Amino acid sequence: MKFLFTTTVAAVLSIASASDRELSSYCPGSVRVESTVIPYADYVKFQLPQATEYCMQSVKITDVVDGADSPTYSTVTYANGFNQTMCEGKGTWTVRPEFEASGGLTTEEKYLCDVASVVLPSAKKSYLALLADGVVPGESFKDRVQSIVSDLDVSKFAPVNGGFLSFLSLTSEEYDSLSNLADTFSAVQPVLDSLKVAPIVSSAPADSPIRISTDAGWDSSVFKTEIEAFVSANEATYCSSDGCAAALSEFSSFGSDIVITGLEDAAAFATAIVSDATMGPKVFQIEADLPIFMHNEEAAWITQSGNKTDHTPFWDHGITGTGITVGAADSGLDHQSCYFFDSNKAVTFSNDPQLNVGIWEDTGHRKVVQYVGYAGNDEGENGGHGTHVVGSILGDRVDDVHDGMAYNAKIAFYDIGVANAEYLNVPGNLATDMFPYAKRVNALLHSNSWGSASNSMTGDARQVDQYSWDNQDFLVLVAAGNSGGDGSSQFPGSLGAPATAKNCVSVGATSNGDEDNDLAYFSSRGPAYDNRIKPDVVAPGYFISSANSVTNPTDNHCSSVGMAGTSMATPVTAGIAALAQQYFENGWYPSGTRKGSDGFKPMGALLKAVLINGGQRLTTSMANYQGSSFPNFDQGHGIVELDATLNFADTFKEQGLYVRGDFANMPSFSSSSDAPVTEKFTSTGTSCVPDGQTKEFRATLVWHDYPSATSTSKSLVNDLDIKVTGSDGNVYFPNGGSGRDDTNNAESVVFTPTEGVEYTVEISANTVTQGPQPYAYVVSGCFSSPDRPEDGGGGGIFGGGGIDTDLLMYIGGGVGALLLLAFLILGTMKLLAGRTPRQPKYKVKRASAYGGQRKSSNSSRRSSGFASATGFTGQGYSGAQNKSNSHRPAGGSIPLNTRRPSANKGSKTKFHGKVQNQFNGKKWDGMV
Repeated sequence: MKFLFTTTVAAVLSIASASDRELSSYCPGSVRVESTVIPYADYVKFQLPQATEYCMQSVKITDVVDGADSPTYSTVTYANGFNQTMCEGKGTWTVRPEFEASGGLTTEEKYLCDVASVVLPSAKKSYLALLADGVVPGESFKDRVQSIVSDLDVSKFAPVNGGFLSFLSLTSEEYDSLSNLADTFSAVQPVLDSLKVAPIVSSAPADSPIRISTDAGWDSSVFKTEIEAFVSANEATYCSSDGCAAALSEFSSFGSDIVITGLEDAAAFATAIVSDATMGPKVFQIEADLPIFMHNEEAAWITQSGNKTDHTPFWDHGITGTGITVGAADSGLDHQSCYFFDSNKAVTFSNDPQLNVGIWEDTGHRKVVQYVGYAGNDEGENGGHGTHVVGSILGDRVDDVHDGMAYNAKIAFYDIGVANAEYLNVPGNLATDMFPYAKRVNALLHSNSWGSASNSMTGDARQVDQYSWDNQDFLVLVAAGNSGGDGSSQFPGSLGAPATAKNCVSVGATSNGDEDNDLAYFSSRGPAYDNRIKPDVVAPGYFISSANSVTNPTDNHCSSVGMAGTSMATPVTAGIAALAQQYFENGWYPSGTRKGSDGFKPMGALLKAVLINGGQRLTTSMANYQGSSFPNFDQGHGIVELDATLNFADTFKEQGLYVRGDFANMPSFSSSSDAPVTEKFTSTGTSCVPDGQTKEFRATLVWHDYPSATSTSKSLVNDLDIKVTGSDGNVYFPNGGSGRDDTNNAESVVFTPTEGVEYTVEISANTVTQGPQPYAYVVSGCFSSPDRPEDGGGGGIFGGGGIDTDLLMYIGGGVGALLLLAFLILGTMKLLAGRTPRQPKYKVKRASAYGGQRKSSNSSRRSSGFASATGFTGQGYSGAQNKSNSHRPAGGSIPLNTRRPSANKGSKTKFHGKVQNQFNGKKWDGMV
């Protein structure tokens, strides 16, 4: 393993180490006093991007050969973003070699001497500042700073870890002005060039691409030209036989990124760049782009059991993805498969001028409205990962077998896989070169079943946050990874980027082990590097049957294959999110019946809030390995259950729902001085839903936060809060805590209410450093809802009143008809009076996410599919479960879902036998 040995900035004396020594006694080259330097204890505690000490974590990666009955593992070791406290039990705390105690100097003294000895250039340079106690980096703070330095672009301030700010591009004169504000700053200091190379560069493979984040004050195109000239002059020293290449990606908040590929020694090249007198000052940070793996499908060894009663309320109400387009990036798509084929429109490619790759776009295609051939124009292999993933989201076979969760939706696909290649080929900037392609064909959800082994804020993760901040109507879903355990041990903190992004939905996988409704042992676990709750949710991810690709496809070929992993859980969740998007856009909210005039485009944060709000706790030890609290770092907010939040007028009576999150009228806070938002709800107890269903009062707040710097140990920038206060004096805080949450940008309050108590939900802004900050929230439970606000996106289903129609389900014959007629007459009268009559409450028991069997007079359907399109309906997964395997052949793979509802089709879904591994000797990341 290589380590970086950079040039020491200051000369030091080799004298005996002593505590509390004067700086000048061991650092004769110092040009400033110690009081102007950020104390070392603070510097280390906050784990800045420019770290002197860091956590080295070993991650198990699955190695699978074709036909293997069980996984084997190899281990890689990377520097991640954990601070010293969080590193305990997850990795080894390490000091950079050049800062190790030696020559009579401690690590702290080396740091102090290096910083104090930097001679400030007159040109612009990057600085770090520690705010004085009690100073909040909000709008008033920026106004004051700008009044001192009038031409300073405060929009480029990048908050780093609580009290720190990263000041980009100060001249020496600006530095002098700011450092004299003792009541505002405790210390202002230059960023050491020797620390600009992130520790992960030295621990990554030698041929890893590196990502150079430039200081926003410099012309990035000029810098790129300088790097290209340096490469040309030193190609034999740093580049592989194929040569190096540099690609420039622009960012709106942090300057630019320049990605260098084709290197033979990434660490040496990075050191040379920051040591260069011309290029070094223009660098803010250099990090490595780690290999990207599919979070994949090797699961022939995963056992499965359980059949539950099938219930598909969203399909049954015609919510099947119609009008919705979902984006996905993966290994390739076999667009000739019957799941996607359109006999009237063959997918053909023309050149895209931006990326200079092949592209297909036609919104009239039955399924594939866009195909960006970044790495290729098809899957090109048997049992392809991407084809299966897209089939899980929205595949639609003519015979309706194994259709996707949102089978009437369409796909905007981005190809990042070369057939039979070991790693994926992901663009250097997701925010400019991937996500915008999906959005231009109106795909506002984006599913990604791939990632790296680094639990840190990598460039990919930051780009997810950046694009989500800039596009508040967009939601990215990312697989958590498959490094959570090896069957005998569990590995906390095994989450991999970009699932570490705060604005995405990170998805873990559930599986069948010795107990039903369990977390899959391979599912990567949190916390995220800064102690955020990750994954956000979990979903069915074992042996999902979906579309199969072939090497030489023919038009409309038709076959399925069973796969498992967080790769499978993520598209299943994306499909469910597509149903939620259609629910709001079609106007099912707030009445529970479709009304086009009530439709609105939901914010991405609202869809994330809906997924989290309905999450049901898994009670097994595997799902609560890191503690008994909920939510937790193993399962996040639990297994997705869509209709625990979104309901219909003819399903449950008196179940309240209140949301805010209309993209056209986004609620937001401009500063921490904005007044809190409050809504009051009077509890009607817990009788509004059948036994076995979610009875809690739930309130969930989500906001797409301003992007943080890479590798920072605290990614939260704007800190909002939610709490619920009862008229009985009880106060309920989010995420299972006893006070406000200052770490997560997804906060959920869950408790069992008391009938008759009025509960006040309060949303407030504790800190807004980059405003305005939009947000969305969901409230659900047994309560009478407040009135719907005029700007849309509020109100609730069944706000009290109406006609109780339970008896209609039990009274037959003429009496039932007479009562029904009376109901219709009264309903019409209420409708004319401007009120919506309550619909009959059909007593259909919701089932778990496993699928199951349901029969009606005109259809007979059976399913053991874990991922049936029920919206993961079910109990709270806490009681005794049915473990019967009577509907599943031994060793059988589990179909994604049942046939979709149809009055004309009565044949049963077929179950497939055991699927052989389709791995072609690939090296994959993770278990399943």
